[in-house]
Amino acid sequence: MKFDHQKFLNGYTAAYGALKDSQRAGLDALLTAAEADSDITDIRWLAYMFATVKHECAGTWRPIEEYGKGEGHPYGKAVTVTDPEGKSYSNTYFGRGYVQLTWDYNYRNMGTVLGNRLLYEPSLALDAEVAYRIMSHGMRNGSFTGAKLSRFITGDTCDYVNARKIINGLDQADRIAEYAKTLEALLRQSAVGAAPAESVAPPASGGEAMIVTAGSLNVRSAPGTANPTVAGSPLSQGIAVQAYETQDGWTRIVAQGSGAAGWVSAQYLQPAALFTVTASSLNIRSGPGAGNPTVGAPLAQGTVVQSLGTQDGWTHVTVQGSGVTGWVSSQYLEAAVPAHT
Repeated sequence: MKFDHQKFLNGYTAAYGALKDSQRAGLDALLTAAEADSDITDIRWLAYMFATVKHECAGTWRPIEEYGKGEGHPYGKAVTVTDPEGKSYSNTYFGRGYVQLTWDYNYRNMGTVLGNRLLYEPSLALDAEVAYRIMSHGMRNGSFTGAKLSRFITGDTCDYVNARKIINGLDQADRIAEYAKTLEALLRQSAVGAAPAESVAPPASGGEAMIVTAGSLNVRSAPGTANPTVAGSPLSQGIAVQAYETQDGWTRIVAQGSGAAGWVSAQYLQPAALFTVTASSLNIRSGPGAGNPTVGAPLAQGTVVQSLGTQDGWTHVTVQGSGVTGWVSSQYLEAAVPAHT
């Protein structure tokens, strides 16, 4: 996979606000590492890896040491280890790196996999290249908890919430899942050099605005599951598409952002109701209610969003262009165009 780094960074800034130079450099380094990682074959894996880094490294986009350095935790106690030359080290195996690697046995195992001195020199986990290799291998192979990416993200399945079990149970699972959805959209929008298995030209104009309702929806080169998927497939829940003709239960679509063009099962689409933000600045949150954390930057007046549903005076929306998904107060939205065109 290859990405337009500047396009990704621009999209990230639009979704989450301005970046410091160190954050920009960190994201750029992660994109470069991902491009060189031939073991990452599903863009959704990468989206969840990036979402994990965003959370575990507190938005710094750099490998960091755990705040508190393990104080009060069993893994925060010093452990003496001896290297093959007989030299002893007293190390504390608190969280380090992109995924906050903890416990001496995890450092031992990853050091063996990577062929380095991680057990004896745990600060190696703070090197960006080493930290990326730990994350990629560990999340793909279930090295941390026994759960791995392919268990939750494969084919038509994309369970970003339970994918948190790869790292740490369900701690902050919903928040990280929202990060993953946004980052997936940004990665798809900035992907370059991908070609469909079979070219499908999008219609010139027209169509009806629709929303993907499935957690993961394959886009195929022709109607029917026997046909190959195209570049940009699968689409995640909440992605906006323009829908054209329907044939034998399949609808021809073009996806917003990624431009993926092809055929999807019509049962997983619903008409999109478009709304315009009326407030001068409107927070978008991870759940319905002001007590939930914000997702990305506030929406400016006039921003167009697509409704995914409502609950207790809040509307679940996808932001046109950025693909950010979250909840906003319904009182600050007004209908932009009819749901059906």
